[in-house]
Amino acid sequence: MDSNSVINNPQAKVTQVSQKKQPKIKFLTFNTWGLKFVSKHRKERLRAIADKLAGDEVGTPIEELNVLNEGFNESEGSIDDYDIVTLQEIWCKEDWDYIDERCKERFPYRRIFYSGILTGPGLAILSKIPIDSTFLYRFPINGRPSAFFRGDWYVGKSIAVTLLKPLTPDTYPIAIMNSHMHAPYAMTGDAAYECHRSCQAWDFSKMANLYKKAGYAVVIVGDLNSRPGSLPHKFLTAETGLVDSWLQLHGQQDIVNISKMTAVDQLKVGCTTCDSQLNTWRAQRQPDEAKRLDYALIDPTKLKTINASARFTERLPNIGSFSDHFAYTCTLELISKSSEQNDNDNITEPKQLLQDRFKAYEEMLRCINKYMVTAKKQKFFRGFHFVISVLLIIACVVVTTFTANKAAWSSIFWVLFATVVSVTGLIDGLISFLFGRSEIRALWEVEQEVRDAERHMQAVIDQHQ
Repeated sequence: MDSNSVINNPQAKVTQVSQKKQPKIKFLTFNTWGLKFVSKHRKERLRAIADKLAGDEVGTPIEELNVLNEGFNESEGSIDDYDIVTLQEIWCKEDWDYIDERCKERFPYRRIFYSGILTGPGLAILSKIPIDSTFLYRFPINGRPSAFFRGDWYVGKSIAVTLLKPLTPDTYPIAIMNSHMHAPYAMTGDAAYECHRSCQAWDFSKMANLYKKAGYAVVIVGDLNSRPGSLPHKFLTAETGLVDSWLQLHGQQDIVNISKMTAVDQLKVGCTTCDSQLNTWRAQRQPDEAKRLDYALIDPTKLKTINASARFTERLPNIGSFSDHFAYTCTLELISKSSEQNDNDNITEPKQLLQDRFKAYEEMLRCINKYMVTAKKQKFFRGFHFVISVLLIIACVVVTTFTANKAAWSSIFWVLFATVVSVTGLIDGLISFLFGRSEIRALWEVEQEVRDAERHMQAVIDQHQ
């Protein structure tokens, strides 16, 4: 497919300034906050998102955020006209049905991913570019079933892989890897789920490297629930060779300095898509809580960031912001095959990067060992509860035979007591025997993989001495 055919074909149209330049693709990633019964004004907000993606003028702009439109080239088309849209937290079928129907003319290629326990992972993609194939990888380490009030384990957090056809014979096919990683429910401690996200990022990096070696221009997008510089972020960048599209455009940033800025400057300079005071659903948060959790991580040998910004910052009348996150958009230029100078496998990594990766392995092993104590305790105490429950049920049967003769009504009490003990004991027993064993073995597997990588990295570093 040549450049002219790409421009003339509405189904494979990409954002281009001129035919002489390399084709560009405009991405949008958006956590839509689509939890049933929990998210406020869910149906109205999701429909507004669909209408805006379909091309309607929706929402009232915030005047002070007009600075986000600086640098936009009107010759590239509408500022809200995207080539690829990846969504997270689409958990209600009626919401997806509306998005699917409303956006079918602008985005001929659409896909939602279904695999999950109670619901799917909430991941979806809308594309103007033909989809070659799709694949869903579910994270083996993803919270605990006992944390039903959080739901991460039940939705089956995953990586939704979408492979797109090359835009031209001289450009690489694109592998889009959309994910919504396990959420942190605290800054520290067990509720932070740091080990879970780190294990997910480790698997993520392995998969990204496979597609890179297969010749794809890899793009990792989504709500990764990880701050820049965190251990998961290190695995998704240093371990894969991918770069943060926002940082590729603006350079390294000081998160501490950004936390001291006004909310408008935080969004303009740091693209703080989450917990911004400008978001009506997070207006009560402290300024230093604003952070960037929504990313597009790209292969710099095949893609180049031209523009990037936060989007969907408008407000819906009588409702508020579109979601509890702002969206993130970036325009990427596809680097031609002929202009790629070196084979990735032959590039020698700087010694400092090798040492940083080695330190990340050590940090990961400490993280796993720390959480392993918690995992084993959880398994033991739930198994212990099961054993105690069996003994209590036997005791109830014995006690009932003696108390029934003296007070017949007591039989009802003991039957109810035995029922509660049976149900709770059985559930904890199953969690201990099935989930507990599975989680510990999955942690062992990641630990061995990291140790293998650590040994190899040590040998590489020794060669650089």
